Amino acid sequence: MTDELQILKDFVEGKLSDKDFEQQLYTNSDLETLLSGSAVNWSGTYLENTTVFLFLAEQNYKNPEGRLNAQGATKLFLEKMGIEINPLTQHSDHFDLLLSTSPKYIDAEPNFIEKYIAPKDKTLSKSQQKQYIKQRYAELFKYQTKPPQWIQNPNWPIRKEKPLFFLGQMEIKKSALLHDEGKVYLFIDPETGNIETVKQFY
Repeated sequence: MTDELQILKDFVEGKLSDKDFEQQLYTNSDLETLLSGSAVNWSGTYLENTTVFLFLAEQNYKNPEGRLNAQGATKLFLEKMGIEINPLTQHSDHFDLLLSTSPKYIDAEPNFIEKYIAPKDKTLSKSQQKQYIKQRYAELFKYQTKPPQWIQNPNWPIRKEKPLFFLGQMEIKKSALLHDEGKVYLFIDPETGNIETVKQFY
């Protein structure tokens, strides 16, 4: 096995850190050549219109989604090359934990979740991590009486890395001015007192 294939295998199996793997992508020209080549047929996969190298280089290794994407693509590449691996499940377990614990009315960016929601204490049990995540969501995403009932995907405004306070929502009825029905969601910035609205239509 070449050194470059060993680097990929070590990353997927958790023997090479995300930071070190990202560094290898930027500094190891042989690794770039291997991942940019056409030795593997990607037809019918999400890598069909790019190269593995470009896909990996575009990932954000500081958030769980980026790390999981990188591990998944690298794992797929090694499998296509016929290399036996024993993937580390830590990235997928961590990502699944964050997704399953997130309230349905919140859809924050992965960077925000990793920085402000995800527990930093790696010694916590799974139940303790869930409790911590739920507590952090409750502390950061506050509302007056009830959380927003979104018509479409959640769109809770975050300004200067702080979620706004949810005041409430009101129905939008079809009229001469508005051709669709929907809802207006009212948020206030606790620091400035500015009101922001989010509109969604059926």
